[in-house]
Amino acid sequence: MLELLIAAILGGGAVAGAQYLGSKRIGAAKPAGDLRGSSTVLGHIPLVASKGLQRYATYRGIFLTNPWVYSAVTKLAQDLARLPTHVYALDEAGERRRVRSDVPTRGPRSAAMQLDWILHHPVGLSQFAFWRGLMIDRLIYGNALAEIIRGSSTSAGIEGIQRIRWRNVAWVEEDADGLPLYYEIRKGNNPYGTTRRIGPDDVIHFGRGVDPENPCAPSPLESAQHTIALYEAVVRHLKSYFENAARPSGHVQVDGNLTADRAREIRKMLEEVYASPENAGKILVTSGKWQTTSESPEHSEVVELIRLSREEVAAIYSVPPPVLGILDRAIMANVKELRAQYVREAVGPWTTELESELMSQLVEPVPSWRGLFVEFLLAEQLRPDLEARADVHQKMRHLESIDEQRRQENLPPLNIPGASDVPWVASGAMPLSAFREGSAFMQEAARAYGRRLAEAALSPNGHHEPEEAIL
Repeated sequence: MLELLIAAILGGGAVAGAQYLGSKRIGAAKPAGDLRGSSTVLGHIPLVASKGLQRYATYRGIFLTNPWVYSAVTKLAQDLARLPTHVYALDEAGERRRVRSDVPTRGPRSAAMQLDWILHHPVGLSQFAFWRGLMIDRLIYGNALAEIIRGSSTSAGIEGIQRIRWRNVAWVEEDADGLPLYYEIRKGNNPYGTTRRIGPDDVIHFGRGVDPENPCAPSPLESAQHTIALYEAVVRHLKSYFENAARPSGHVQVDGNLTADRAREIRKMLEEVYASPENAGKILVTSGKWQTTSESPEHSEVVELIRLSREEVAAIYSVPPPVLGILDRAIMANVKELRAQYVREAVGPWTTELESELMSQLVEPVPSWRGLFVEFLLAEQLRPDLEARADVHQKMRHLESIDEQRRQENLPPLNIPGASDVPWVASGAMPLSAFREGSAFMQEAARAYGRRLAEAALSPNGHHEPEEAIL
């Protein structure tokens, strides 16, 4: 308690960067108003006060203690982290060609292959862990940071990218145009330790420029701070209710004069023997008369507050409730449609942001990488079931070749010239190459068709005709 009062006095009455549950302090304290540049690097959410004491929660504290924030953030982060990342280059005809660094080649990697290698092999982490950690920072704090590791051993001059935890960012200074001038990165977890300075050309800042007023983007949690505070208060209320289960459920009426010592003795006996969930249902033995009360936390207002909290958290992250496991109004038809909507309208915009930031801050500044493109493939998550895919392939035969459809199913191409590498006509089930004028295929097809007509020897009206008439 004394530590809290000292921090409140030093910080102007508020403490950011620490979470308080009652009077227990969790995390590191940082004075509010320490904006460090032009915007708050690590903010906080005010909670419902307890016994006249103001309480705050850090963004990470909310992420770890609010199940709906945790579910929405981890769902988005994991779905984005598992998307395939491809690098493309334009050939002489203007067609896109995928660049792969995992194919064995002789000699050193080219500049284009170096970019693909960097994106698939971040420093110190797997590709999945790298993008998952970046997206969790972006979704919680509103910003994420990756450092560009430079060297002279590659033709592009860049050897890798490494994630920097956003909570290690101590200061973001802006220039006259409102863009980051430099970043001060804290070493380790010590809030008062040494820092190092990194320029904007040496980092990839996800969230830079999203807020027109600040170089750092605001946290999505700020828009739901009242909902989060109400949810935390309801949870504290329910927790206290079950910890003191006998107290609000009734009272003991004692006949005659009740002394203070007698009242303390009865209260102590009830708390020790009958309070807490483990003692629920025990037989009450007392010299007084027990009278129950109708107060219960399971009333409609509390249930509605919890339902409102989870739906608002899902809304700020654009995640449909059934995707988070909230199946109150879910049926088979709308769950299937909401899954596709989630990929298009929730995952899709985030992939666009990641692609644009990688292009503007990593790819385009390198001369040897100009003309390359980075894409996150959403097709893997939009793939329908096997029956639906078979129907799509059947209807797309006149637009896609057999080899293209086999690649979509992760099958090797057949590589049959004129048959598997060209689209087919839907009506006759023939490859388009068969319709080349004077082709042997077409001549043979015409002869076979004539033989079938001769064998049938039927007119359009169904009567037999002489074979000479047909020929």
